[in-house]
Amino acid sequence: MEPGDRERAVRALAEVGAVARETEPAYKLYEVNLSAQYEASPMSLGALGEYLSGLETRLGLPEAE
Repeated sequence: MEPGDRERAVRALAEVGAVARETEPAYKLYEVNLSAQYEASPMSLGALGEYLSGLETRLGLPEAE
């Protein structure tokens, strides 16, 4: 970016703001889908599924099937 290129800087800042506004809904969607996948088949998540299953066991929670 050229020094003093205000218009380009404003556009870039607007794009960053748009991405930031999309981050929370995208994360929520990821979280919901990850939870559904874990409930359906914990071991399909590999090491993460194993870790979470172990954590549930240590906490005395009912295991996901």
